[in-house]
Amino acid sequence: MKIFILGVILALQFIAGSSNSNVQEVFKWKKVDLEHVSLLENTYVGPYKYRIAENENIISMGYHPASGLMIVAFLRRRPGVPTTLGAFCASEYNFGSSPRIWRFPNYHVNDLRATDFTFLTDSEGRKQLNPLNTWENSYYNHIQRIQPYQNTFYNNVAGFGSGFPIEIQRIVSVFHITVDEKCNRVFFVDNGQVTYNENSTYVVQRPALVVVGLPTNGCHIRNFPILRRVEIPDRITSKGADGFMYTTIDYQPSGSCDDLFLYITNPFHNYLTVYDYKNNDFWSFEHETFNPIAAESHYVFDKTLNYQFNMGIFSVALGYPDENGDRTAYYTPLAGVGQYAVSTKILKDKSKSENYDNSLDFKIIGYRGCDHQSLKTAIDYTYGVMFYSEIQSNQVRCWNISKPLNPDNIGVVYQSEDFTFGSQLFIDSLGYLWFHSSQVPVVAKTDQPLDLDHVNSRIYRIRVADAIRGTVCADGERV
Repeated sequence: MKIFILGVILALQFIAGSSNSNVQEVFKWKKVDLEHVSLLENTYVGPYKYRIAENENIISMGYHPASGLMIVAFLRRRPGVPTTLGAFCASEYNFGSSPRIWRFPNYHVNDLRATDFTFLTDSEGRKQLNPLNTWENSYYNHIQRIQPYQNTFYNNVAGFGSGFPIEIQRIVSVFHITVDEKCNRVFFVDNGQVTYNENSTYVVQRPALVVVGLPTNGCHIRNFPILRRVEIPDRITSKGADGFMYTTIDYQPSGSCDDLFLYITNPFHNYLTVYDYKNNDFWSFEHETFNPIAAESHYVFDKTLNYQFNMGIFSVALGYPDENGDRTAYYTPLAGVGQYAVSTKILKDKSKSENYDNSLDFKIIGYRGCDHQSLKTAIDYTYGVMFYSEIQSNQVRCWNISKPLNPDNIGVVYQSEDFTFGSQLFIDSLGYLWFHSSQVPVVAKTDQPLDLDHVNSRIYRIRVADAIRGTVCADGERV
């Protein structure tokens, strides 16, 4: 009932006029308030303080309308961040408030330990995974299907699913999450390592794809089963074992919850990983169009901070399926303003991932214009419109995919000086476009603490119909 009332209030607040007037600032935070903090803030874990509030910044979020659950991810690029994933029940808070966040899927799996910051080195002085935190690949065979938690979980840590040690359920560093409303779950990649101050990397465990169930009564019971955890194999991570960013879900025509492909970007190392969920198989693609453009890798944050992210392919948005269930996969490097595309027919074919002359399959389709680098894209299938979350222009923009892509055919949905480094954007099943503002450049590129007297993270939403009203994106036919 509260969720319904929330939607009605928001709808009444939408009025005709500029897109800015239709955008609702749903939640915002100066300093994050966490539930179930395991240790005192002045406690040390290894060489670092357990919690440093000035280092905590929400980098991403996702919403699950069926349960009312909002999931957020914290950037662990500095010490003192107790959790990488958190959640709260959106209907329990008023618009413009700062919800209290509890750790997701529970508070135990997010904790870092003193042993995570100790290493052995090989003969060349490279850091090796602490043997206390490893396990035999042959034992798990790269995939763990974990049973739902016992009802006594919060009273007894041993309540994890039987047959699996607690170690495998730890979650170390997640950049972004993808909520799957069709089958009530959330997908993300745990990079398994934290990097502090650009030059101190602590490898805790291997990167893994994790799938967590989202029961519709999850806000009430706070019990979220880990449905699948799959270590990303060496043949993939040998290209670069960190930097797994966004995950895009591609359901196949059968509609089965197991019949899907995932497209996982890695802008740190400029490759795209494909995961065949049904057959539990990984492969990857590399292509020159995934690479960053050096001349377009320099940015200005909040008018004062000059920084560089020389990163490649960042997110993938999928067009409409054809009669065979194949789609156009749209993508762009972060350091670049070109929009590229490839058919998912190519991406879903493992035989084309290695030693295949695929240069003609990946094509440029247009340019968004100078200083319009984009972090995240999403397509609304009702109106055939792609939305861009941009980091240079302080804008969310849109493009009707039935039109040629050029600056004249791109509209502005939202622009504000408060909208800084839009690190997440998605469309939910209720027809809302959500987007998020963060302080990532400050956290990742400076030693400057976050100013806890100012808002450091904001979550916005707007109905898609209102977002495109009066813009060039509203014209055109569905394709």
